[in-house]
Amino acid sequence: MKSTYIVLGVVLIAAIGGGFFLLNNKQTPKTSQENVTLNNEASIKDEKAEEAMMGTGYIMKDGKMMVEEGKTFSPMTQDITLHNGTVVTTAGLVTKKDGSSFTLSEGQSMWTDGSFVEAGAMMEESTTGSNDTSLVARYVDYTTKGLTKASEKNGRAILWFAALAWCPSCQAADRDFKAHFDKVPKDVTILKINYDTAKELKQKYSIIMQDTFIQVDSQGKEITRWNSGGHGVEALLANAK
Repeated sequence: MKSTYIVLGVVLIAAIGGGFFLLNNKQTPKTSQENVTLNNEASIKDEKAEEAMMGTGYIMKDGKMMVEEGKTFSPMTQDITLHNGTVVTTAGLVTKKDGSSFTLSEGQSMWTDGSFVEAGAMMEESTTGSNDTSLVARYVDYTTKGLTKASEKNGRAILWFAALAWCPSCQAADRDFKAHFDKVPKDVTILKINYDTAKELKQKYSIIMQDTFIQVDSQGKEITRWNSGGHGVEALLANAK
């Protein structure tokens, strides 16, 4: 009988000990506040991962080139070469490896991975350049090669001496072209020339004021000229031959 009590005592002690072990190791259900905290932490991690994938952006903001890292902006102080060879200058000029170029307008940006962002919509840069729009292809900075290309197959080349950094009518015409370039005839290419620095071309074409457009032939000879007064597309349609 005594041995029976001893066995029962051992079993009872083991049962009590197991109960305490299970009780101490039982996880307390997370409160709703804890779940919210975990969800917020996951969201922050996702945002950081997205920012890391995009890298650093170079954006035209309030008329100035800024460096965007995450949600922080700082002035862009030097020209940058992106991973795909594209060069972005502190003036907003973007030049690709193939020599084609364009100038960023307000809200547009380039990223270190070679992506071009238009008003917040990401458009990945392709190695074939198949994402070039007619704006990028036919609204470019002047080069002799660009002039030759613009004049191919009876294309019309128009030089524009513009001071986009300070001239209100030039800036207005620039915005008009970028917003309504679909109205520009498909055989027209506009070659932008920096009025402040292009001394030789200004002398060649006797340019005395900014916002001057000159239509030229394949040899660069003048056909006609006009001033837009800020009405880029309208003035072009009215004056181009």
